[in-house]
Amino acid sequence: MPNGRFDRLSDLASRRYRPAGITAWRFARGKLRGDPVYRAVWEGPWIQQGTIVDVGCGPGLMFALFVSAQESGEIEPMLEWRRECRLVGIETRSQVASIARLALGSFAEVISADARQSPLPCCHTVLLFDVLHMMPAPDQETLLKAILCALAPNGVILIREADAAAGWRFHVVRFANRMKALLKGYSSRGFHFRSTAEWSEWLQTHGLDVEFHPMHQGTPFGNVLLVARSRAKPRSS
Repeated sequence: MPNGRFDRLSDLASRRYRPAGITAWRFARGKLRGDPVYRAVWEGPWIQQGTIVDVGCGPGLMFALFVSAQESGEIEPMLEWRRECRLVGIETRSQVASIARLALGSFAEVISADARQSPLPCCHTVLLFDVLHMMPAPDQETLLKAILCALAPNGVILIREADAAAGWRFHVVRFANRMKALLKGYSSRGFHFRSTAEWSEWLQTHGLDVEFHPMHQGTPFGNVLLVARSRAKPRSS
């Protein structure tokens, strides 16, 4: 998708947040324009046809792109199947989940729940953006195992995380997260970061094929997008 086309789509998506207030609209506009993960995932080949679950969806920015593309006709012909995708967001913060519901309307289901404790629907694509490092290592593995139980054969997990081996760029991410925790009134002591190599090893050990893509374009942050694909289960003879 040419840059101008995605910019138009991101503007349409951010406008969906105006009913929630100017702060929500500005946040959506800034993230969709400035955070490279949204463009990369929208334009990339990784999203699978079927049910898409966004774990820790926040205000639902990725889904706002889907909804806006449907309403505006910005979905390219070869991607028409995206109109039929079921969109399910999981968010622990009830106030943020309410913003997502207001922006997305009936186009998506937004569930106020903790995915570590609540069963997930069977899904073909899982989005996991900046979620894992916000919890201790045992909780990371509990969440990922819950996702694996719900993931269809040949399904994909898209994980955007800070790369603990990214040098000064990683330290910028860690500092930003600690400042955010301080401003929001919660502790960062439970945060746990891993390197791309460590994440790849864990995912491969649990039956996933992994590729990764740098995700710091235009930012100082040491982020990476891990694309983890489940392997098709062998047919019984």
